[in-house]
Amino acid sequence: MSSPGRYARVALPLGYKFHSGGLDGLTYTIPDDLLASAVIGTRVSVPLGKRFVTGVLVSITDEAPPDVKKFKPIEDVLDPEPVFDATFLEWTKWIAEYYLTSWGEVLEAALPQGFRPETKAKVTLISPDIAPEAMEMAKRAPKRAEFLLELTKYPNGVFLSHLAKRTNLRGLYAHAQALANDGFIRIDTPSSGGEAKAKFERTVLLPERLYDAGAFAGALVELERAPRQAAALLAVQKHRQLHPDDPLTPAELMHDIKGTFGILTSLKERAFIEFGEREVVAPKRKNQETSHADHIDNVALTSEQQSAVQTVGEALAAGDTTTFLLHGITGSGKTEVYIALARKVLAAGGGVLILVPEISLTPQLIERFERRLGSRDIAVLHSRMSNQERYQSWKHLTEGKASIAIGARSAVFAPVRDLKLIVVDEEHEVTFKQYDSVPRYHARDAAVMRAHMTGAVCILGSATPSLESYYNAEQKKYKLLKLTRRAQDAALPSVEIVDMRIAHPVSKEQEAKRNALSPRLRAAMELRLAKKEGTVLLQNRRGFSTYIACGNCGDAVMCPNCAVTLTYHTVGSRMQCHYCGYMSPKPATCPTCASDRLFTGGIGTQRVEDELTETFQGARIARMDLDTTAKKGAFAKILTAFGNGEADILLGTQMVAKGLDFPRVTLVGVVNADTNLVLPDFRSSERTFQLLSQVSGRAGRKELPGEVLIQTMRPEHYAMRRVIEHDYEGFYQEELPMRRELNYPPFSRLILIEFRGLKEHEVHQAALAFATLMVRTSSFHEMLNPSTPELKKLRNEFRWHIIIKNFKSEDQSGQKMRRLLSGALEKYHERMARSSVKLTVDVDVQGLM
Repeated sequence: MSSPGRYARVALPLGYKFHSGGLDGLTYTIPDDLLASAVIGTRVSVPLGKRFVTGVLVSITDEAPPDVKKFKPIEDVLDPEPVFDATFLEWTKWIAEYYLTSWGEVLEAALPQGFRPETKAKVTLISPDIAPEAMEMAKRAPKRAEFLLELTKYPNGVFLSHLAKRTNLRGLYAHAQALANDGFIRIDTPSSGGEAKAKFERTVLLPERLYDAGAFAGALVELERAPRQAAALLAVQKHRQLHPDDPLTPAELMHDIKGTFGILTSLKERAFIEFGEREVVAPKRKNQETSHADHIDNVALTSEQQSAVQTVGEALAAGDTTTFLLHGITGSGKTEVYIALARKVLAAGGGVLILVPEISLTPQLIERFERRLGSRDIAVLHSRMSNQERYQSWKHLTEGKASIAIGARSAVFAPVRDLKLIVVDEEHEVTFKQYDSVPRYHARDAAVMRAHMTGAVCILGSATPSLESYYNAEQKKYKLLKLTRRAQDAALPSVEIVDMRIAHPVSKEQEAKRNALSPRLRAAMELRLAKKEGTVLLQNRRGFSTYIACGNCGDAVMCPNCAVTLTYHTVGSRMQCHYCGYMSPKPATCPTCASDRLFTGGIGTQRVEDELTETFQGARIARMDLDTTAKKGAFAKILTAFGNGEADILLGTQMVAKGLDFPRVTLVGVVNADTNLVLPDFRSSERTFQLLSQVSGRAGRKELPGEVLIQTMRPEHYAMRRVIEHDYEGFYQEELPMRRELNYPPFSRLILIEFRGLKEHEVHQAALAFATLMVRTSSFHEMLNPSTPELKKLRNEFRWHIIIKNFKSEDQSGQKMRRLLSGALEKYHERMARSSVKLTVDVDVQGLM
């Protein structure tokens, strides 16, 4: 029975189809025996249809919503105290509204994956003789007394999940928490410590018969009418290829595909998956150590660094919520500014959050902070950590055992106590945008808003700021700080363009036989090897070659699931799709015409490595790409080896371009600078300039001058010219008028509506149906006609796009656009309720491919 007038709004991790009345959740009643424990910010278990789901209690009211006549009661309260405070809830609601997703999905993303200790909680009576206490308790809390008496049947303890199936009691976890607080029982969960016992978890495996590409393709054909099962099977296969020794658990798989466990049951019944078991090993925290690190506790700051620290320090002292854009050239010491400000905040008892774009940057950054700030505990959060490691970091922050959080994109949700400073390093990086799952937030922009709402200062740092951020600084929305000189007055590297154009036409086969390294670059590398100095090489494509093509018919070997060519990898002599993970052996003949005139085209990191090994015999080469860093700890291992001088050449994809500091590196070579420039994306010039400027900054420190050689087929392009001149301002002034003319960001926010499905005509029809529900143009927006993207098929799904430009001059906050779009989305889901076509909304989309 519920008390009259006690209604709880619960945010659930469900999408538009479940939230016809709004994206902030559903309303439930609070039973009498849960009134004391049902507090705003706690997680609750609630009925939804024939199942129970976990949500977050976000508000309590005495009045029932007028549009609902019947309410279901909350089943259980899962936390003894709130996991989210009022400010955090307000901020996550803003994220949900701005990015057009449900509040519950944002709150689910804010918790570490697998944070469900209540489902595995075991309760044990402290004393078997509790009859007198139970009788006394029955007078004031009869349900709790009934629960206590039920426990007498289990002298060795019982799991709450077992009790839930065998009793009609509601609120088991809430009752258990109250009884534990009164000293009647003990609650043991996987995270509560106690005796070390072996724990096992179930894993999802691909049967060996489906290792064969043909057999796997046949399985997908059988699942054509079960797209969610097909998606799960593809996810299992892709994970096995990337992490063969670390299979997914059912919970991880269901989280990845946003599915239910019934999907796995169906796949198991059809023998398309198998279940395995592995022991859960508790992780140990390891401090990264590299011999080239700076051991000095206090570094003398330059005058520009001192000015930046003073300006931000004044804002911290005044409690201002200013956002600063720290535009510092490469090697100017932005990290020293972060450390100096973090020291100020920590001394005053505050907390610090530092976001980096790549996991590869965390080892060096953590090491520098630990060495410079003493033994203070730092919590690390990123996707390469296990669920248990992330949960422990989360707990350290919530309990105040750690005052600094460092991590990649998802660390923006870190529960830092008394948060006073947020740093977004390399703020221009596209990896800060979540694009492949909900919520599709931008961590940089979410960090700016979090700082504003919590009374913190936010610093966005970059040598090549995004046009949006620099424009915001021009418009006085952010305060601009500049570092124009390198630390210790080190000179910027000299940059030289190497023209790779060919004077006379050649065939594709002849082009494919060209060396990756020009004579100019080879000579420069020979000189560094002789001097025992380091070289960094950037080739932003992994694999051996980007395609295999036929010299007879001209066709390339394509992925059966995606509209892209397969990449050839020499290891295992295999073809692989870097989008869906599909793999097959290297073909002996052309799949189209059966000719044996096959040739490899394009250059990947493996091919460059082979050329380096052949050209510089005896040189020690470290390759850093997704293939070599798939294993846990591989990032740190490669960087440590190179930093210690155990490798002469560091070859890698764009992960070698960002924020790494190795004083012995005097040469940077870019094998192909045109990789991003040829993409059909309005940001291609900006990303080319940023990547080349960033990787150029790896060359030269202190007394060792640096040199950069950039190989390109487009030497006259203005992005190349500005890189040579180290001229960000010049690039910005050339790029901005083109953005203004076409109403692209920073003058508009770009919204992508994507439609995906197994049948192309159904996807096309869904896109057309949505287009009819939207006003094409208004004073504050323009909607482009539905079209197919460059990658029209991806992971066995066809794709159609609708792009909307929301003009900031007429709709600064985007509220008008959200109102218009929300109405169209609600009508679309009502009209297309039975459609299997998936629709996703991506606000401030970063890629249109």
